[in-house]
Amino acid sequence: MRRFLPILASAAAIAACDPAWSVQGHVTSPAGVAVRGATAVLRCPGAADRAARTDLEGVFEIGGTGAGPSLQCAVRLAAPGFAPASLPLDGSCDDAVEGSGRCVVAVLEARLEPR
Repeated sequence: MRRFLPILASAAAIAACDPAWSVQGHVTSPAGVAVRGATAVLRCPGAADRAARTDLEGVFEIGGTGAGPSLQCAVRLAAPGFAPASLPLDGSCDDAVEGSGRCVVAVLEARLEPR
């Protein structure tokens, strides 16, 4: 067991150094009412989709560690009774890594239209 402790400590140190990123959003109806249970899917070219659901206040968060999503990514929103919407990250990224084309923090405000 002792010989694994340095390996575990090194792995934990490397994981702690990975930068975190977050895509957050608030989804409402045209009347300004929170859309609960909407599906938010982060879609990036060449990467697996990541998904979350809005909470009781219409808020979602998708996050991870590493370089962060490309500015070419988009968040696709869908909820029963509403038309789907797609929001690009490049217009919502509050903290892009200069010269990398990657986003660290994106905050989206979305108003879904009824079908």
